[in-house]
Amino acid sequence: MLRLICVSALAGLVAVAPASSQTVLPPNQQLLVGKYHFEEEGIAIDVSLNADSTAVYSIGGSVGIRAEGTWDVRGDKIHIFNKPGQVKLEQVGAPTRDPSVALRVVAQLPDGSPAEGLAVTWPDAAGLFYMSDGKNETRLEEGPVIGEVGIEREADSKELATFVMKAGGPNSYRFTYYPSDVEPFDFEARALDAQADVLEVEVGSASAKLQRVRD
Repeated sequence: MLRLICVSALAGLVAVAPASSQTVLPPNQQLLVGKYHFEEEGIAIDVSLNADSTAVYSIGGSVGIRAEGTWDVRGDKIHIFNKPGQVKLEQVGAPTRDPSVALRVVAQLPDGSPAEGLAVTWPDAAGLFYMSDGKNETRLEEGPVIGEVGIEREADSKELATFVMKAGGPNSYRFTYYPSDVEPFDFEARALDAQADVLEVEVGSASAKLQRVRD
């Protein structure tokens, strides 16, 4: 996943910090159009916001990430994102009952390998439970799982499948995952001045301040 690669690869290399500066919305959205650059410790981050609403987000050096998509403004944030192809999660066979767990969800790719980038949640869950090695198991001591269970794609929280858990009913489900040809991403940025000469751009769970590149 692009987001996870950013965090692990940049740790200890780039002096990024959690977003803390005040957002300044330019009076004209076209002022955001341009190229922005950040470089430190041998790592370069470049963002291009083009007049035709296309965008490029790249991290050079040893990281080597390049994401091409589109951009727009939502509220006071700039979003750089893509529109991945179709994705599908199909249930395999009828669910069964396993008395050793409260819930078991298994997802595999068509070739039988474990699916990645999926998470499970339900109304009383304490957040999202990310699947590891294509599987998520909720232990009995964690309490019963009752109600509608949802399976989401981690990258964009897209809900791919749901099923309803009832007391004493089936609790073990299997799925086949057909991922998009391109994984989704949505990076946030914001202008820090009225002329949009400085852009604070999301880098994993932190941010970097990119300067406008003048021709």
